[in-house]
Amino acid sequence: MALLISLGNLGGIAGSNIFLERMKPNYWLGCGFCLAVMLMAILAATFLRYEFTRLNRQKLSMTEEVKAKWTEDELLEMGDKSPFFKYAI
Repeated sequence: MALLISLGNLGGIAGSNIFLERMKPNYWLGCGFCLAVMLMAILAATFLRYEFTRLNRQKLSMTEEVKAKWTEDELLEMGDKSPFFKYAI
């Protein structure tokens, strides 16, 4: 949470250095930068959606071998590395 709050507060610093007074009224640099950040966020979200779907399918196929390989306590200690952990999409 602290990282998210810190990055969110950096918006004011970035905004004052990207939306320059001499570029008004269009602010091409600021708008271009915002567009690039939004496109990167869309690409990251799309990649994560497909990656999590792939990992969920992979974990679904290993249910029988899991029960033979690990105890229930070991599976609980694994957290998101557990074969029974499913990513919410």
